[in-house]
Amino acid sequence: MKRILCFAMFMSIGIISLQAQTDVETVTDDMIEKVKTGGFKIGADIGFPLSGTSDISSFNFGFYGTYLFEVVDNLEVGGLIAYTHFSGDGYYYRYHPSDGTTTRVNNDSNSFLPIAATGRYHFMDHSFFAGLDLGFAVNVSGDADTGMLFRPKFGYNLGMINLIASFQVITAEVKRPYHPDYVGGAWDVNGFNSFNVGVEYSF
Repeated sequence: MKRILCFAMFMSIGIISLQAQTDVETVTDDMIEKVKTGGFKIGADIGFPLSGTSDISSFNFGFYGTYLFEVVDNLEVGGLIAYTHFSGDGYYYRYHPSDGTTTRVNNDSNSFLPIAATGRYHFMDHSFFAGLDLGFAVNVSGDADTGMLFRPKFGYNLGMINLIASFQVITAEVKRPYHPDYVGGAWDVNGFNSFNVGVEYSF
């Protein structure tokens, strides 16, 4: 009797494991098929620096490429790689303790390479969508650190063309050794923020 019970137990475990493996393979196959049905998009935008960013930059522009596929009705996910540039504006003073003098230094332009996961939800028969990019923004020029990217967006679908408005937040910091308004202290720039508008092409 014990042998029969043990045999039945092992058979049950084997059947359950086989079914679970089959289910995983089915889900994996379905996801692969969904990924294959996705599409590429390229876009470009211009931005207007906000908050403290406007103290060091007067203009922002960028472009990107993304691949999106639908996971459930109206919801797309994928990946994004981009380039965004904040033109330098204004200046600060650098203190030289060796001789007690200061030097006026123009603010650097800063460029970033955002690499992010992205998602979009479509509504009103795909006429409008809301989305979010979330990832890293690697500094490739300028004096800023590498930081996180957070970019909510809202778009209007014209077919092959999308019009997009977004709010870009890059948490990269710029450390300043001296500023005349903060004698003896440091003047820091805590992030790069901008409001952007742009156009996107699907193919």
